[in-house]
Amino acid sequence: MQFDWQRRIQRIGIATLGILLVGGALLSNAQSQQEVNVTIEGYKFQTSQMPLQLHADTIIRVRNLDNVRHDFGSQMFLNILTHVESHGVVTYGKGVEGAYVDPGKEVSFRLTLDQIGRFQFQCSIHPDMKGEILLLIVDAV
Repeated sequence: MQFDWQRRIQRIGIATLGILLVGGALLSNAQSQQEVNVTIEGYKFQTSQMPLQLHADTIIRVRNLDNVRHDFGSQMFLNILTHVESHGVVTYGKGVEGAYVDPGKEVSFRLTLDQIGRFQFQCSIHPDMKGEILLLIVDAV
């Protein structure tokens, strides 16, 4: 009897490993989206980003850790179809200038960048608050 249980446990383990490997492969294929994370804290923008590629779906997440409202605005949104999501409300279109981010809240911008360069952003409420996102050519290996 003990031998049968060991075989069953081995089969379950192998089946589970197979499911995890297939699931992992599906997840890695599904993660073609690139991310930029911007944290607002102490009246400063702190940007964290991976190397960005042209013509890839991009999400910019902006989280406000300060206790006052800030604005995240950029010229980069003006000529690109942009989806903005904040507090469950989604706005989309061209000509989006930015979004206000209330204390403790987050806003997400989804877009596809079609040109390389430095994309500057700022807070219109606090003009000294500025930052940038870099989009450089990244060679695929």
